[in-house]
Amino acid sequence: MLRYWQRSLLKLLSCSVACAPLLVCHFVNAGQVISTQPVTASQIQTTAVMIEDGLVNDDIRQAYFTPVASKQALVCSLSSLVRCIALLPSSLQQQTAFSVANIRRAVGRKSAMVLVAEHRTIAGVIIINPANNMAEQSGAIGFTTYQLRLANQMQLTLWHEIGHLYNIALQGSILPSSLTEYQHEWLADLYLLWRIGQHYQQLDLGWQQFHRRNLALINDSANLSHWSAPQLQVALNHYDAQQLKQFTRYEDFITAVYPLMPTWSTHDLGEFSSLIQRTFSAAQSLPKYMFWRQSDLIEVLSPTLERFMGKTESQRWLKNKFFIENNM
Repeated sequence: MLRYWQRSLLKLLSCSVACAPLLVCHFVNAGQVISTQPVTASQIQTTAVMIEDGLVNDDIRQAYFTPVASKQALVCSLSSLVRCIALLPSSLQQQTAFSVANIRRAVGRKSAMVLVAEHRTIAGVIIINPANNMAEQSGAIGFTTYQLRLANQMQLTLWHEIGHLYNIALQGSILPSSLTEYQHEWLADLYLLWRIGQHYQQLDLGWQQFHRRNLALINDSANLSHWSAPQLQVALNHYDAQQLKQFTRYEDFITAVYPLMPTWSTHDLGEFSSLIQRTFSAAQSLPKYMFWRQSDLIEVLSPTLERFMGKTESQRWLKNKFFIENNM
């Protein structure tokens, strides 16, 4: 599992909010030395308080530990970074990647960042920057811009970041030892969906994340790296809220759902990127352009287009843009 992260000391897996209106994650492998220093009793007590409800208040959210598989992750608000980093074992505090100055530089204008730790009890550190929390996601289709208001976005951001660390912990057992950056992103959103299922009676926030990823892609094809809508759609169509709640362990959920996911290669994603750029650009429509990818793209985009454009208008738009037989 660790071999994947040892390829670079500071590897960035996502861009800032300034360049992509998405949930932003930032993976950093903090070092090669694995410390045996345990988490202190006071830290474990803090964790117990945090997981009692799961939806934390703003005061406690500033600095706390949360479970990640068999380890703990330290969650820090950027505004309380100095106090929060002081909770880490000294062996991690001494590493450059976990210095306050380095973290502040790395966070920049991101809404969140993850630093992966090589430690016996600490999975990593999650930095949350509420000042850059997104309130809405927009996407332009033709001359119309559609906006999606984002409810509970800071909580979803946190769950997405925890998901990154949780999935890393499962590599080499439930998940493959080697995962692409794109796989890491959609797997983090599957963890987010599982957490929604554990805390809410409906999956509205899961569909919100689905529509958000689609709108972000429509807005900029560069956001394909975070386009988890195809995987979220599979899971949302396969499980209702009650069924999802029955997976009390994330390990059981990901074991069941992972085999259902589409397996696209880097070449496949490149074709999607080209099709998306052509579809949502101002260039003249080419209905037969990459026709072999069109059905997959239409299937994933259609629920979002219908939500914002209405069924009749969205079908008219799709027929104009794609090579579609009259069977819609």
